[in-house]
Amino acid sequence: MTRPSAVAVAVAIGTVALSVLTGCTGDTPEPPPTPTAVDLEHLPDDLADYGNGLWLLTGAEAADEVVAAVRAAGAVRYSGRFTELTEPAPDVEPVTGRSLGVDFAGTPSGYTATLFTDELRAEIIAVDGLTYLRGNDAYAARAGLPELAAGYVCTTGDDDLVDEWAPLLRPADLVGSLLGASDSIAVGEPRGDDATLEIVVGAGEAPAGILRVQRSGPPLPATFTAGDASGDGTFTFESWGQPFDVAAPTDVVRDCA
Repeated sequence: MTRPSAVAVAVAIGTVALSVLTGCTGDTPEPPPTPTAVDLEHLPDDLADYGNGLWLLTGAEAADEVVAAVRAAGAVRYSGRFTELTEPAPDVEPVTGRSLGVDFAGTPSGYTATLFTDELRAEIIAVDGLTYLRGNDAYAARAGLPELAAGYVCTTGDDDLVDEWAPLLRPADLVGSLLGASDSIAVGEPRGDDATLEIVVGAGEAPAGILRVQRSGPPLPATFTAGDASGDGTFTFESWGQPFDVAAPTDVVRDCA
């Protein structure tokens, strides 16, 4: 099996990079018992006390449990940065290449987000069924909408300008991409007092990525780290299930009316 590069693991960055680099929150649902595929009540007490039992599942089952927990939690705050490494020639040391970053807070239907590459910067606010975008001059020029550099432009949410950043704006899709970039996933057993479990993506001597999830309760992500000869990146997740106030921007230069 060919192990995916760190940049591919990191949000399937190749998909996002091809289009981007080149060219009200509501009530939060109660998370279900996790993991649903393991009957913890019939485990020995000392084993059940270790946590949620995610390490007892196969890699695919564990990935499904993590994504389900993310979807049930609803709201989250996360940030991520990924940078490519390029090799100019076989005998030349790799050099830093393109970068992609995101800062997100909210739910899939109500959030604020900032996304950026080396040259482009976009700010997005989704609230009340509408999505507002603005960006720097480079982003406005790339999108062919000069108004984006002057203030927020309103869309109905079903817009290529938003879709091109997927899955960075959908927490469950994002985590699924991190876990789904390889068919080789291994969950580590609990270690001492560590409050998280380690999920190795691209398991082997040099894994492509490591996702750490909560050891007790729903296995919600805490951090993701990827790194190999092709690039490196990190994600941090926090404030799962906490409400976020999202308000429509005041400096709207083109509304949806």
